Amino acid sequence: MEAFPMDVDSTNFAGSRGARRSVDARVVDRHVVRSATRGMSTGSVHVSLLFAATLALVCPVLSTTAGCGGKTPPVQGDDDDNPIIDAPKDIDAPPDAPPGPCTLPSLSLTVATLAGCGENGTTDGVRDHARFSNPVNVVLAQDGSAFVADFDTNRIRKVDPTGSTTTILSALPSFQRPFGLALAPDGTLYAETDDNDLMEHSITTGTVWRVDTATGAATVVARNLGRPRGLAVLTDGKLAMSDQLHHTISILDPVTAGVTLLAGTTDAPGHVNDVGAAARFSQPYDLALLPDGDLAVADFDNHRIRRVKLDGTVSDLAGAGAIGDTDGDVATATFHSPKGITVMADGTIFVTDADNHDIRQIAGGQVTKLAGTGVPGWKDSNDPLQAQLYGIEGIDTDGTTLLVADGNNGDLEAFNRIRVIHLADLAAFTHRADARAATHVAPTHR
Repeated sequence: MEAFPMDVDSTNFAGSRGARRSVDARVVDRHVVRSATRGMSTGSVHVSLLFAATLALVCPVLSTTAGCGGKTPPVQGDDDDNPIIDAPKDIDAPPDAPPGPCTLPSLSLTVATLAGCGENGTTDGVRDHARFSNPVNVVLAQDGSAFVADFDTNRIRKVDPTGSTTTILSALPSFQRPFGLALAPDGTLYAETDDNDLMEHSITTGTVWRVDTATGAATVVARNLGRPRGLAVLTDGKLAMSDQLHHTISILDPVTAGVTLLAGTTDAPGHVNDVGAAARFSQPYDLALLPDGDLAVADFDNHRIRRVKLDGTVSDLAGAGAIGDTDGDVATATFHSPKGITVMADGTIFVTDADNHDIRQIAGGQVTKLAGTGVPGWKDSNDPLQAQLYGIEGIDTDGTTLLVADGNNGDLEAFNRIRVIHLADLAAFTHRADARAATHVAPTHR
């Protein structure tokens, strides 16, 4: 049996987050070749031709193989830059056997992997056994556990603080492509699916569900809402929704299923600070409730964070609008495609800055990079600025930790993890870094 030395994932798919067929080509088993040649001549010409044909078949679907060429996958490593490779499956085991554990650095690192491995899957279990398939969103419950929208397998998963994972909703044919998540103070979980319960899929079929986290039962609140991937529960129990494809912010009453436009105009993208329908957004991806009752919106294609009052007044909260990764004053700082957003009780905002592959913090009128090198990949680290992130989207906080859905970004690379950032450790690291900077003496040049 031969295993390639890198963890790769090969796929064939159509469209963005569309129908996908995963091909696991990480391991080549010699007995497959022997079986294929059984009954054939064993001459060197025949074997050489078979080997060449095998490479011609296998190489095009591999990201990286020995002798095949192709692109090099993003770096994966631990805190000491040692490569961390997910353990290959035991291919002598029955086909339906669960995968073995992958190698994960310590959960105590400042930026760590809470659960999940590179390869995709649906396996439940402890943190290094659990498998996800493009986790796109996460929301924290009061007990410290988290609910995860596992997009490619149409499931809602639950992860406890140790990384142990269970599935609470699966095998529901009408529940397809879950993305938006919001948890009400009474424990009610709301989930958005891009498809409706009639199993229709279009840019208008977004549907909001109420999910019973104890039984996994899901009931429709409202269907055909557009594409409201961002959800936030307001203080009156209604849901604020950001419609990514139709560029609007709306309010959904989960009791009556009535929808009221708050700001923006359907199918009219732009950047305009105004009131109600006169305001403009460009792919508002997510939103979160601020302590004062306003909404903070990750305006993806405007590369800004917007503030929306409940009277419909829209203003810029952070970001100059240019593409970049510049920290500093909220008026001059730059973002690159912000997606997820969450807010602490003190008003501190955290953003997944997707195309910068880092986490940004907004506090005290300043934007700072919280975690990430800016290079896509997977690396856990005690130094948050040396950690690597890949397909970061949904984010949530309980004030002590940040959880981030770090999926494959729709490109089906081998990134399917839930990441955790320990905020207390982060504060200690920042304090140490500031102390080192303060005691540094610049050399004297003669």
